[in-house]
Amino acid sequence: MTGAALALVLVYVGGYAAGALLIDPRHDRASLALALVRLTAGLLLLALAFLLALLLTLPWWTGPALVVVTALARHRVAGLVPPRVTLRTDGDAVAAGVLAIAALAPIVVASIRMAPGDFPPVFFNVDTAYFLEKVHALVRSDTYPPESLGVLGGRRAYHFGIHALAALVARSSGLPPHQALFGVVLPLLAVAVLAGAVWAARCLAPALPRWLTVPMLLLPVPTLWYRFSGAIGPALVQSVSSRSLEPLAVLAGSWEVWGAASNNAHNVAAHFIVLAGLAGIASASTIGWRLPVFLIGSALIVKAPTGVALAAAFTLAQAWRAWASGSVRPLVPAAAAAALFGAVYGAFWIAPALPVEFQTELFPFYQIRRLIEREALGGMAVDTLWLLLPALVVAWSRVRSSERSSVPLLVMAAAPLVVVNGLRSIDLRPGGGVDDDWLQVALPVPLLLHAFVISLASQRWTRLGSGARSTVIGLLGLSVLLPAAVAARYAGLLVLTPERGHEFVDNRALGDALAGVPIENTVVVTNSLHYPADGFSRSDRQMQIPALFGHQAFAVNYVYEVYDFTRERRALQALLEEPAWSAQIDRAAREHGWTHLLVRRDYPYSQPVPLERVFENGDYAVFRFPR
Repeated sequence: MTGAALALVLVYVGGYAAGALLIDPRHDRASLALALVRLTAGLLLLALAFLLALLLTLPWWTGPALVVVTALARHRVAGLVPPRVTLRTDGDAVAAGVLAIAALAPIVVASIRMAPGDFPPVFFNVDTAYFLEKVHALVRSDTYPPESLGVLGGRRAYHFGIHALAALVARSSGLPPHQALFGVVLPLLAVAVLAGAVWAARCLAPALPRWLTVPMLLLPVPTLWYRFSGAIGPALVQSVSSRSLEPLAVLAGSWEVWGAASNNAHNVAAHFIVLAGLAGIASASTIGWRLPVFLIGSALIVKAPTGVALAAAFTLAQAWRAWASGSVRPLVPAAAAAALFGAVYGAFWIAPALPVEFQTELFPFYQIRRLIEREALGGMAVDTLWLLLPALVVAWSRVRSSERSSVPLLVMAAAPLVVVNGLRSIDLRPGGGVDDDWLQVALPVPLLLHAFVISLASQRWTRLGSGARSTVIGLLGLSVLLPAAVAARYAGLLVLTPERGHEFVDNRALGDALAGVPIENTVVVTNSLHYPADGFSRSDRQMQIPALFGHQAFAVNYVYEVYDFTRERRALQALLEEPAWSAQIDRAAREHGWTHLLVRRDYPYSQPVPLERVFENGDYAVFRFPR
């Protein structure tokens, strides 16, 4: 409890004080939402300073401490004074709150499930283990980038922003890394997303009911990543033809389609950055440009595809504003964000002088070609049409507005699509090729389109006829209520039957096996590289081993981390799956410093094992190599 209390104090003092460098304290005194945005943006600034200290091989605390001291020197006690909290209790606010809780409940419930104990008892989502591994690495590292715990001797540049925030909380408070991540950082990010949605809704769509606008910004569905209309259409047809609700029930359980299963911390943080960035741009005349410039310019270190998307979106939107106004002044904040983007990229990707893993090249209509190959272009068009349908209803009404502020939002939404259709990414690592993760640049598009839709409707709301208003409310309500209901249902499932959660993994048997293995000066090798989620369907990425306690593994992730020595490591790893123990295993152990062998007992391994057995349960056995 002491560590948790200290973590919360550090989060408030550090984040809120640092945030005063981005939002002047006088602007958030009467707004809880803006105060939470300021606190979270301040924490992102501290995480960036933490990484910069490691990059410069300074003590980890020097960067964050310098930021906090600078903020307190500038604003003194005013930088720590909390806002005056005023909560609306009318029906609109209550309904918005209920839908917001439903939308964010899966993130919070999953965090609660993963946080307790000496190690995370369960994982949801396959990338969670990889994320936590990097938090462990940053907790122990004195340099940037940290040494990989999943691949001995491996180092790679990566978007470490939220990993760094969790590591900063852990190192400052003494909390275990998984409790810092799942008990503090991830719930805080969920609250920050809500605060960003409230602030953005207030700025972009003040004329619309809050119960529509806030959830619209929390639920970017269709995601344009999973097939939405391609799933809904067949389910509806099958339900009608069979006169059964079973196909619809199955559809409601497709958590990824509805965006209900995403709880990866850097995805949640990217959601916050998009919302707070939009609201910051809309409020720049009041609060200034520091916040949106910082969020957009540094987004690369939080989630690289989102950083690319927002940099392109902001640049194009400000260029449109410059053209529309006949002034170059709108280009100044765009140039500042571009300069920060370049500085972050140069510092954390170029300066470490690591081998280049990816490069982009011109490739017209890359996304469209990929959609055609997957026979998904029609579905993408339908999904986009659904996202724009309320705006089309407003436009069809031919009601004019003197304001033009919604057009830059449409330009921002189009920009990521221009990027993914003009460029593609190539994986330069051994065995690499075209990198389909490049398509993640388009992930902010549904959120940006939702912002455009509610902004346009709000501008023309008072002039719309009753029929058009009812149609818009109906479409927005459908866009909100169905995903919120699915999210609430998924949260209930995580409470009652968590083993049915998306990509669920029970860590308890492995945690018991690893609990007795020292963290320091050990190298763990294993016979099974299969990740347990979805019936061990993922091979070559047994990411639990470095994630539970932070053990150094020999090589357990051949998918996310590929190096020049990967093929050699894979051959040595395969020796452990042979039916008979060999001298080659002993030689590899001596050469690479293997200290412990973790055996998954229901997977092939060399028998008998001529080593000292130090642990055994129904699933695992642990053996110690001779020193």
